[in-house]
Amino acid sequence: MEQPESLVEQAVYDAWRRWSQAELPRRRQRADRARQRALQTNDEVSWQHAEQVERSSMQLQDMVARGDAYFARIRGQMREAGGEFFEVDLRVHRYHRSESFPLTTGDEMLDMSHLAPLADLIRNPAQDTLTLAKLDRQLLGMEHGAPRILVVQCLVEDVELQGDRVVRTAPRYGAIFEDRVRNRLSQAALPALEILADVLDRDQNAIIGDRHPKRRAIILDGPAGTGKTVVAAHRIAVREDENSMGLYLTPTAALRDYVRPALPRLGLEATRAQVLSVADLARALWPELTLEDEIAHDADDDFGSEQWSAAFERQRRQGAEGMVLYLKARGGLRGTSQKHLSLADVGPLLWLAAWMGKPVPLPKPTWVIVDEAQALSRLAYRAMAMWFGKGVRWVLAGDLMQRGSESTVRSWEDIESALSLSAGEVAYVWLAHNYRVPPRIHNLANRLRRAVLPESRDSDSVSWHPHAGEVRIALVPDLSEMKAQVAALLSHWHAQGISAIAILAPDVDRVEQWANRLKDASLQILRRGEAYRGGAVLATLDFVRGLEFDAVLLLEVSQEDYPGHDAASARILYTAITRARRTLAILALSQSPSDWLGVIDD
Repeated sequence: MEQPESLVEQAVYDAWRRWSQAELPRRRQRADRARQRALQTNDEVSWQHAEQVERSSMQLQDMVARGDAYFARIRGQMREAGGEFFEVDLRVHRYHRSESFPLTTGDEMLDMSHLAPLADLIRNPAQDTLTLAKLDRQLLGMEHGAPRILVVQCLVEDVELQGDRVVRTAPRYGAIFEDRVRNRLSQAALPALEILADVLDRDQNAIIGDRHPKRRAIILDGPAGTGKTVVAAHRIAVREDENSMGLYLTPTAALRDYVRPALPRLGLEATRAQVLSVADLARALWPELTLEDEIAHDADDDFGSEQWSAAFERQRRQGAEGMVLYLKARGGLRGTSQKHLSLADVGPLLWLAAWMGKPVPLPKPTWVIVDEAQALSRLAYRAMAMWFGKGVRWVLAGDLMQRGSESTVRSWEDIESALSLSAGEVAYVWLAHNYRVPPRIHNLANRLRRAVLPESRDSDSVSWHPHAGEVRIALVPDLSEMKAQVAALLSHWHAQGISAIAILAPDVDRVEQWANRLKDASLQILRRGEAYRGGAVLATLDFVRGLEFDAVLLLEVSQEDYPGHDAASARILYTAITRARRTLAILALSQSPSDWLGVIDD
């Protein structure tokens, strides 16, 4: 009598648990011995081996400790090119990297890497051919055969566990997919991004699996919450060689610190992906300067590379060098003599280094991911294109609606031109399904998007989001009443168990004023150079760009700070609104509310 599916899968999972518990101390011992040998010999090969063994130990320890026992079953009929048909029945423990091992059931469980070609069937079971890696071939007993096989048919099933019990199996992208995403969204937002490969839908998986030979760049466009960051990182992890080195670039330090801890879960370990803010890159080139890690609030003057080059040349002829040359060139173009440097200076500083022929202050990358790509200037892209050359591959993730007044990028074509990319080398992808932002808040933000970008494509928030989205817009007579409203909202949210809260003021001066008004010791006042630690935070939008919170509260949404005639102010509001995963509140003084509130409130 054939056993029910759940019992079969339970046997597989129990075997994996027994193996992992026995394997943990063995890996720890191997890692300790490798480190001792490296300390004794102190040569590069020994240290590389020690690092590899340590990573293997920590990955399995993390997998067991997290209780993230989520795997899939791949069943199908394959055929060697010109050879015989054979059956495959594998369990792939996803989103971790280790090795394969035999199970007592007589089957195999692939616990090597969700990035392996054979495991790639999880994302794209419709593939008709596979080129197997060495470990894939060993697992199938095909060490001496051709690496290329034909996929005759393939079925991928999710296996769901609660605790240590298998509760059901279901087709990929079915009920388990939705339930797992819904469960994640029901949990509190974290101060670090938790990249989950199991929240990828069919469209996202198609992007990740695309292997067009001429593709040098992929542009991932779409509203906040559609998984651009996840897809960008996963695209590189799957598409590029696992030993390739690359750069993950962000516009701010806060976003850098938010993303960095999550990347190893997608195969982008610290040894492979250098995660920098654009200011980090400028500091590496110009270690003598003091550069504030903040977004410039004044609109960029949008001078091009030719104008900056001419300004640099004039100052060089007059004998100026280094920072003196830059400050004088900037003064000639912008008419400012101040020595204060901010992110508005990053593009010109990068271009100055490229113009001078300064070497890149890091290993030349084979790939570059730019998160919030619309927030970098065209000048920065021109400089990177000059340094990295045509061999690098790009993944650009962003949303033009969130570009703000500080960006010189008006369209994706601006970036393509700056990177010297031809149309045939670029794939443009619109991500339409919003998983993070609940329907009511998504629709509210989408009205702003339509007002500013009427040609923008449609998007939606998934109907099964655990929260419909709570929205409160209130006009108050004075700042004293606004303070009382803030206190009441914080108390209400805390009573509901909401702890990840962003209170956003229009500018840095107002942040300090509200810090003095509220005098709440539990509030983190987010200032330049600091990372979000979790809980309630008071900041400007610029410091939380790219982050997410369960509740977002916007203060002083006035006509003066968010004028209705200015599309840039609508973009700022849009970006702030889409930080919310559950609830949104907007407060404005009744005598001068922003005209954009009329668009938001329909």
